[in-house]
Amino acid sequence: MDKFVSTVENQEIPLHPLDTQAAFLNVPYHFFYPNTNQSDSFMPNNVLRDSFYRALMRFPILAGYLRCEGTGKTTVVVDRGDLNMPEYAESNSDILFSELQEAKFHHSSWPKGLSTTGPITIAGSDGRIKLMNVHIVRLKDNTGVVIFVSMPHYVVDGTGFFSFVELWGKVCMAERIADSTLMQQAAELQFVFDRDLISRSLPAKRKPLNAETVDVYTGFSPLAEWLAWLSPTTRGSILSKAKFSSNVVSHTFRVSQESLESLRKNVCAHIDEPELQIATTHVLAALVSKMVAQAHLKCREQSTQSSGVLSTLMSLLSGAIFGAETSQSLNLLADMRHGLGIAGQGYMGNGLIPHNTQCALSVLEMPTDAKSLAAATAIVSKIYGNADGPLVASFVDMLLARPSCFTRPMVYLARHPRSLVITNETGFKLYKADFGDGLPEWVCTIPSFVANFIGFLPSPPSSTDIVVNITLKEPVMKHILNNEFWRDLATIVY
Repeated sequence: MDKFVSTVENQEIPLHPLDTQAAFLNVPYHFFYPNTNQSDSFMPNNVLRDSFYRALMRFPILAGYLRCEGTGKTTVVVDRGDLNMPEYAESNSDILFSELQEAKFHHSSWPKGLSTTGPITIAGSDGRIKLMNVHIVRLKDNTGVVIFVSMPHYVVDGTGFFSFVELWGKVCMAERIADSTLMQQAAELQFVFDRDLISRSLPAKRKPLNAETVDVYTGFSPLAEWLAWLSPTTRGSILSKAKFSSNVVSHTFRVSQESLESLRKNVCAHIDEPELQIATTHVLAALVSKMVAQAHLKCREQSTQSSGVLSTLMSLLSGAIFGAETSQSLNLLADMRHGLGIAGQGYMGNGLIPHNTQCALSVLEMPTDAKSLAAATAIVSKIYGNADGPLVASFVDMLLARPSCFTRPMVYLARHPRSLVITNETGFKLYKADFGDGLPEWVCTIPSFVANFIGFLPSPPSSTDIVVNITLKEPVMKHILNNEFWRDLATIVY
């Protein structure tokens, strides 16, 4: 650690409004490494620790602290005399790696205290928000190691997160085998933390944002304004008590690429818009949206059947006054790096932009077959296909004009419990970090993230399946598990 401190240069990194879009959330992942060869020198703690601080030299932002104005503007301050060092913990477990394998890595089998952060970004024991938390857990009889890493969305998205973990692995392997060529390759990796890269990359042309996105970000919300005015530590403390994960359950599924591609072809046969580029993940996002809408419909039907006369009358009166909901809010996260043409430039800041649209329940609630799925898929595909440079530029303009608007989507989602957030992480480097003893056997996030969050993840290298993590309120999830179309397509992992 001393060597890292000696290399630190004082700097201030003003964050971009894009960085604040999911700033109240962490990016937390667990990496499960088996000691396949039963080696006594398997992923030694001292080398893991030393290589961690060597990798941190390339990511000094993770040792900074947040300085905020009450308007949503935030700066990371890296001060050599006042470093906010990552929390780095090590422990041992009496659990064998084989026990984790037998449980298919279900969180009930994990070592106690493995995850040292939750989904919400809060201050650590010293009163500061740590910009990285690490926990190394060595399993019984040295049968494996589990690495937990968490970083807040203030400083990275998935691209930045997995870039650091991969770099850490490269440096560790190079140290262990004394490979100067591999160390040089790690040194040549490009990491850009300058948020001005976004401004320099914006095109001159602009494209109108859809009305739903504008409404979410510009609608009047005293609660959102108040949350934006708070300090990150106070806001995190309040949100951590908001029980986003109460009565929430998560399940993980696997869907084969072959099954998805077959479904995509059947769906495309019912889409008469040849200009649309339909990806399998578009079909998957549409299918999940339909499943959730249908599950909510069944929940309402069951609630009506079990409700008394007074409750039914109150529900009808509320619908008459405020109007019955006729659509489901769908928030698709797209990486702006591709739209701006900077995907290969090593930008480490948050590049995810949420695209909000309202999908008619009349479309989503229809029984699922290729034809009804085609209508929902077309909506999803148009959103992704529209996420080009001019649209990104318009989105950035909107944020720059309203730096405090970053809390509005959170409040909107809380007020619309049927809203979905879908993120496609299949292109992230989940299985690229090799510390010298092979790749992880399984990588996953924390058990219950936040309600209505859907993540598409890659499978381990031995498979091309898509891993689908679904987090919903428990009554809604029960209907997902009984959805016949989904059960024919997907296999539950846990």
